[in-house]
Amino acid sequence: MRRLSTVLLPAALLLSSCGTGALSNPFIQTIEVTLNPSAVTLPPGSSTRVQVTGKVSGTADTVTGLNITPREVPAELTVTPSTGALTVAVQSGAAPGTYSVPLAVTAAGGSGTAVLAVTVTPTTRTPYTIKPITALTLQPGQQRRVSITPDRAGELATDVRITGLTGALGVTQDADPLGFTISAAATQTVGAYVLQITTSDGTQTVTTPLTVNVEENK
Repeated sequence: MRRLSTVLLPAALLLSSCGTGALSNPFIQTIEVTLNPSAVTLPPGSSTRVQVTGKVSGTADTVTGLNITPREVPAELTVTPSTGALTVAVQSGAAPGTYSVPLAVTAAGGSGTAVLAVTVTPTTRTPYTIKPITALTLQPGQQRRVSITPDRAGELATDVRITGLTGALGVTQDADPLGFTISAAATQTVGAYVLQITTSDGTQTVTTPLTVNVEENK
């Protein structure tokens, strides 16, 4: 036993003398991470900068040279780290809501974690309307392509898309986000049919009726 103590003592002295500074302990220490601000609120298409600082847990010792790694970043966001900071950007089409971004923070001899909360606010837009479509006429066995015109303050609302088409006639949406084809079967009963066209710009949803008259073959 005495010989074993003699061998271990120099090693213990060596460990106790290693390192200098806030994270001088040779073992990994916990970094208490602070985000400023800890939560941000942004509209789609905007960005902001978040400062990241840290100190050794249980002390007042500041840790410098922080390396920040975002984890599981939502598709609605882009998070770009730099030393001691983050740049957070919200995609232009991001859905409103609050998103959490876990962060792994490391420095020589230490590590820590934090979570950044990003709230995406709804986009403020002028409401759009769908210009009325004159009632259409089809004969059994015929088809006709239709294109709608969404209007916002006198201009074409290019962000509007057709999201739904319902009715008793055949309807097929095409590659044009504002176009579709209506068809009447050869055995279609004559009469008036009402289609419901649902559109959305990501914030507002509008349902517009379209009357289609199926007449006898002439």
